[in-house]
Amino acid sequence: MARIMQAQAFGANNNMMGGAMKILEINPRHPFIVKLLEGAPPLDEDEAADFKPDAATVDAAWMIHDMALLNGGFDISDPKAYSARMTRVLKSSLNVDSLSLEDEIDPPVEEDEPPEIDMDGNQGINLQDLDDFNMEDLDDF
Repeated sequence: MARIMQAQAFGANNNMMGGAMKILEINPRHPFIVKLLEGAPPLDEDEAADFKPDAATVDAAWMIHDMALLNGGFDISDPKAYSARMTRVLKSSLNVDSLSLEDEIDPPVEEDEPPEIDMDGNQGINLQDLDDFNMEDLDDF
């Protein structure tokens, strides 16, 4: 949506459109927000001074922000950071320790010619059978 508005603004040589206002509405009762609040700094200023949120909480907050941008039709502000966050989430959810590639596989060598099919006992189509074929017989079906 932002790209369409921007293209329309530049097409009309009207730079007043600059960019659409982005509004992030937060529902404090949503389970994601409730869970994020558990990782937020305490209300006591003395305890909050030494508080450091864990990386998973920060990643979750940014992912909610990025989902809101994408759902609103806006571009993600930092695609590289988004990719890094998503990589961390996938590594965690799939229990992947390292992103190093596995050893090369050695696939079996296939033959150039397909194996011969044994038609003994099978009643296949014989081209000679088509000499007596009548297309009008198909109307009976």
